[in-house]
Amino acid sequence: MPPYSTAIVGLTGIGAARPTENEGSGLYAAMPRSHAAAYHRHPQTQLSAVCDLNPAALEQFRQTWQDVWPQMHYYTDYQQMLEEIRPDLLSVVTSDHAHADIVVQAAHSTASAILCEKPIATTLADADRMIAACAATNTLLSIEHTRRWDPNYVKARQLIRSGEIGPLRTIVAEMFSLRSMLFRNGIHFIDMLNYFAETPAQWLVAELEEGFTGADEYGGSGGRDPDSEPFASAYIHYEGGVRAFYNSYKTTLPGAQFNITCDEGRLELSDRNARLIRGTSHYEWLESDLQVGNYMHTHQLGAVAELVDVLENGGQLVCPPQEARSALEIALAMQRSHNAGNMRINLPLS
Repeated sequence: MPPYSTAIVGLTGIGAARPTENEGSGLYAAMPRSHAAAYHRHPQTQLSAVCDLNPAALEQFRQTWQDVWPQMHYYTDYQQMLEEIRPDLLSVVTSDHAHADIVVQAAHSTASAILCEKPIATTLADADRMIAACAATNTLLSIEHTRRWDPNYVKARQLIRSGEIGPLRTIVAEMFSLRSMLFRNGIHFIDMLNYFAETPAQWLVAELEEGFTGADEYGGSGGRDPDSEPFASAYIHYEGGVRAFYNSYKTTLPGAQFNITCDEGRLELSDRNARLIRGTSHYEWLESDLQVGNYMHTHQLGAVAELVDVLENGGQLVCPPQEARSALEIALAMQRSHNAGNMRINLPLS
């Protein structure tokens, strides 16, 4: 069938980066890890226009992708782009606090599906506006919490769901890097806690980085400046008794990992590897790599492929906006707990 016309608002690295190809090796089409690269590789999408407030970002995109899209349309005004290009699919890859207005307007334009970067928004009111607009116009809205399209994390949840290693008990998430920012990067790991727990969070207590006591509202810079957002630690209690521990810190050592403990086994997950552990005693653990299949469409390309498939065949999205709103609510509750002297905060927030 004819390709879906697509457009991107926001040309950061995750919006516009192009992977390096391994030429002459017999390996073709490096895995896309940006929205532009995903549209390039999906056979049913054609990127028609890109938009950014910064003309230098538009010029960089032109230099990077001109051989692929020599007739690309460039805009600094997303409203003009929506009116003139009338895309079927739209990617929103702007600063965190700028998502809502763009998504709402796109939902009331020609877009049948929207892929929005995380966090969904920086206030629950904005998230609710986005959800309501897309529901009213029957527009698909998927939030790009990347690990929901990562085979390691998908396989881990399948194993937990199967009951093969017993009931889920605890989830420990650690994130450390100079960009361990609660909303910009930490929201990914909060979302994964929800993804594995699969029940509502009931309450939490939290402590933020020193120097961030104040208003309960988001005070970041849209994800640009790590000094504008805190790292955080929290204990989160889920319905059904699952206990989750979230811990992040700003360090020069980059990395992140999950330790997931069930009654009869344990999973150790990171973006580097996935391990399954079974114990026969305190002194002997049997460890093996988690056996994960190979897939053509993962990460950003997985998100694009899913939107196309649901548009054509129906079904449920892996990361609908309500799921992303739950992660945002936990992040906001962490701020509220810290500002109230590390008090227990009940969920949902009033």
